[in-house]
Amino acid sequence: MNNLLLLRDSSRKGHDSFAREKLAGQMDIATFEDLRPQLEKQYEHVHYSQENCWTEDQLRQAWETHKKEHPDEERILSRAFLIALILRHAPVGEEPFNPFPGKFQTFGLLQEDLKEGYKLAAEKVPGVNCNGIDMDLGFNWMVDRSHVAPDWKNLLALGLPGLIERAKNGTSPLHKAVVMVYEALAEFCRRVAMINDNPAYAKIAGHAPKTLHEAFALAYVLHDAIEFSGEEVRTMGCFDALYIDFYRADLAEGRLTRESAKELIKFFMTAFYARYQGKRFGKNFCFGPDINELSYLGMEAYYELNTVDPKLSVLVREDMPQDFAELYARCIRDGRTAIVSLNYQVVVDGLVRHGRTPDDAADFVPIGCYEPAVAGKEISCSGSTHIFLPIPLLSVINSGKDYATFEEFKTGYLEQIRKISTLMQEQQILCDLAWKYVNPVPLLSGTFESCMESGRDISDSGALYNTTGCVCSYLADTVDSLEAVRYLVYEQKLCTLPELRQILKDNWKGHEKLRSTVLRNPAKWGNNDPHVDALAVEVASFVSRILFNLPNGRGGSFFPSLYGQMVVERGKAIGALPSGRLAGEPMSKNMDAVIGMDRNGITALMNSVLKVDMRQFPCGTCLDIMLHPSAVRGDDGVQILVSIIRTFIAHGGSGIQFNIFDAAVLRDAQVNPEKYKNLQVRVCGWNVRFTDLTPEAQETFIRQAEAIA
Repeated sequence: MNNLLLLRDSSRKGHDSFAREKLAGQMDIATFEDLRPQLEKQYEHVHYSQENCWTEDQLRQAWETHKKEHPDEERILSRAFLIALILRHAPVGEEPFNPFPGKFQTFGLLQEDLKEGYKLAAEKVPGVNCNGIDMDLGFNWMVDRSHVAPDWKNLLALGLPGLIERAKNGTSPLHKAVVMVYEALAEFCRRVAMINDNPAYAKIAGHAPKTLHEAFALAYVLHDAIEFSGEEVRTMGCFDALYIDFYRADLAEGRLTRESAKELIKFFMTAFYARYQGKRFGKNFCFGPDINELSYLGMEAYYELNTVDPKLSVLVREDMPQDFAELYARCIRDGRTAIVSLNYQVVVDGLVRHGRTPDDAADFVPIGCYEPAVAGKEISCSGSTHIFLPIPLLSVINSGKDYATFEEFKTGYLEQIRKISTLMQEQQILCDLAWKYVNPVPLLSGTFESCMESGRDISDSGALYNTTGCVCSYLADTVDSLEAVRYLVYEQKLCTLPELRQILKDNWKGHEKLRSTVLRNPAKWGNNDPHVDALAVEVASFVSRILFNLPNGRGGSFFPSLYGQMVVERGKAIGALPSGRLAGEPMSKNMDAVIGMDRNGITALMNSVLKVDMRQFPCGTCLDIMLHPSAVRGDDGVQILVSIIRTFIAHGGSGIQFNIFDAAVLRDAQVNPEKYKNLQVRVCGWNVRFTDLTPEAQETFIRQAEAIA
């Protein structure tokens, strides 16, 4: 057992480090495994110190007094005052067992003020709906507060003091707000250090981080502060690149060994798992494309943890070392499936094609599920809008308009997409304009060089690149339905378009024989059929072109992605489709075929997907592969996984991820969930425990596993 954790820097030891032995033979030092149960529950039962803090009444009174005295204060300054008030005076969690403490009580004040921000936005931006959906037409829009990330490089290089000094050079409200919140965050770190006897926090309050522990602590404390202030940090950056110099310095100075560093990484990763326990969307840790010794160490720590969170993005190039590829393939094979392999060069090429400089594009980081953004220079708002591709198809069928040929029908469908894209744009522009009133984010903006140069907050177009993501979902359902219309109405003439309209209204009831025909006969996406695949290419290319020509409300443009998520939840609101899918059934996921419709194996599925130029979708695409455990058993199985990944990447695939299931095991997990507490499933761009899924979602995975058995 590796004795690692003594949180005191102890002047008794004469250096700032984790002790790696008993202290003068007087105490046993806890290890990660000793503390793991407590660490994983750290957010559930926090004991807050009352030392040097204010009560809820005192905080509320100070906040109300400030608002009365500054009735016309700019939103960013009032928000900064409240954040600073809480950081300086709210109770702090007592966690002497934890190398990464830093919890504080907000008493709901930040959340209450966020609601006031939405009210203010409604006043300032007439007609805005900050979170809307039109399922009749097939799109949604929102103020996307869930896909942001600081400039991690700037944060670690400058530290809080450096960021404060840089902000003091400016005179805008943003600069004043940044100074206010970072000075308060530094004070908060001092309070955390004192209450928890944690010297790393005292150090990061006064200088840029010098050790791996300090670097992790600074990243963690800023992450939590931003999230408590109302935004969701969806990536911790490129882990191996950001922290390799700290790791090497610690090894050289004798502060850490390889094994003690691995324990520290486990503490760090567990802090993010503990926050949501796998019941949110996961925290993205990126690895690559330049693989170093910390890449291996971090992947080993992830394997040994075996938790659904964090999730990992591996940026794959052709020169990735074989042993590292085998290491993370073994993770996937052994059930640690919260890993997506992203084609580094395809993503870079797509970003350059759509306006990024080559140097900026090369420095991207996945900022949600798979969505790339230029690190420290881009706010992609990658989940702002969605187009649910099958719904415009239903709109065309239900319009009552007659189409003489399938080409005319298809053109009508594409034009409907153009129409709803414009409607979506109109709504989203209002949301873009509203963001600065809803929730300005000086804690985030202060790390961005472009914000400091312009004096504009992230929420006010302060980033160098301001894009709006549009998730184009359920391609397989769309393509299969288009092909079904061609087959049923125009080729075989088994029904007319008005008759098909009634059939779908009846949810195929009374038309079971025809449904059986359409499920069996027309070609399906995912089987390397040239005709059907050409339909997919045409639809995808059209959608991409349409979106790229749409400006957003922040000085940028829409950025399309091509993946499907929330397949069970959204499916409940989507009616019957010409493909034979019944109303309410789950939709197709990501770039996958409809469940059970990829009948020609993995190679055929990949060939279908590879015909779509992934560079058209720089906001992310991904193919999900489900394999039976027998297909990847033993060392040969690891090589098979590596081969699939490398082949897909070499032929232009953008992203690929895996589930490895035996349907019998999943059925047993439904009946005996206590036996499978750590059985992971890759849902979309994140993992959850199988036993935490709804019965409907569980059945979706079981059906898929049965289809490959």
